[in-house]
Amino acid sequence: MSKKKEHQYYEDRSNKDAAAISEEAVAETQTPVDSTSGDDADATEGTPDGAEAPEPEKSASEIINELKSQIKTAGDRYLRLMAEFDNYKKRTAREYACLVESANEKLMLDLIAVRETFELALKHGENGSDYQQLFDGIKLIFNKFDGVLSANGLTPFAAVGEPFDPQIHDALMKIPHEEVSEDHIADIHEKGYRLKDRIIKHARVIISAGKPPTSSAAASGASEEGATDAQTNETK
Repeated sequence: MSKKKEHQYYEDRSNKDAAAISEEAVAETQTPVDSTSGDDADATEGTPDGAEAPEPEKSASEIINELKSQIKTAGDRYLRLMAEFDNYKKRTAREYACLVESANEKLMLDLIAVRETFELALKHGENGSDYQQLFDGIKLIFNKFDGVLSANGLTPFAAVGEPFDPQIHDALMKIPHEEVSEDHIADIHEKGYRLKDRIIKHARVIISAGKPPTSSAAASGASEEGATDAQTNETK
């Protein structure tokens, strides 16, 4: 081989080797480099994106302490509620007592006025002899007293001729009556009283048994009784 051809052979061989080296370098620059280590990949492989790591489990002593704290809190709350309820009962009792006292005070003031009028009438009765005037004064006092009772919600009930009602009337006896129908009130021994809508005292009344038997009916009854007695004597 001549020197010229040998030189040409080595030059072509060098160009081919340089081209191959440059292609390998370009390929290495285009390949991505994994900068994550193997340990880091294993740690992040099982964790989804955005998920928090699970909290560590509590020990038995920590759970017991938490339960004890909850029980203590509930006990304190129960004691506070009981104390508040006891205070509420005491306050309600005081308010009710004050209400009753104020109601009695108003009634007593009204009754004092009636008493003063009675006392004034007695003084005039002792010094004077006009009993008609004294009687008229007592009537006025009675009307005033009755007005005080009515103003405080007390009303009497029971009247002659009304039907007898065992729910509000107490029967003392039953007698015949010419004008009052049977099982109706013939006479009133004591009136009943109603406070607001509540009965506080029953009326004590006498009930009618209806009209008494006539004289003819009595005579026929007596004759029938005599005939019965005669028949009885004959059988003997």
